[in-house]
Amino acid sequence: MKSIFLPALLAASILMPCITQAGTLENLDLNDYSYVTYGPGGGYLSYGIIYSESVDYEVCDAGCNLSLLNTGQTITMKPDDYVVIRDGVMKRKGY
Repeated sequence: MKSIFLPALLAASILMPCITQAGTLENLDLNDYSYVTYGPGGGYLSYGIIYSESVDYEVCDAGCNLSLLNTGQTITMKPDDYVVIRDGVMKRKGY
């Protein structure tokens, strides 16, 4: 019997680049924030709440405009962005 390990490993390595990235939103504040996401054309995509000191994954799987309803701030997110809320202000992590 032939091992299926090698063909399975080969298939996994081929499919790895097909995994989609999605934006991450982290809230460092003690407040909860409601947010809405809009597509590139301005169409509504989703509504969510990020709770205090938590992280939401896969916020924008194809990029979007993310607006905090509590503050009115909007940021354009790319699929691989990591956005942090600190003191009510959204910024990309590392900036």
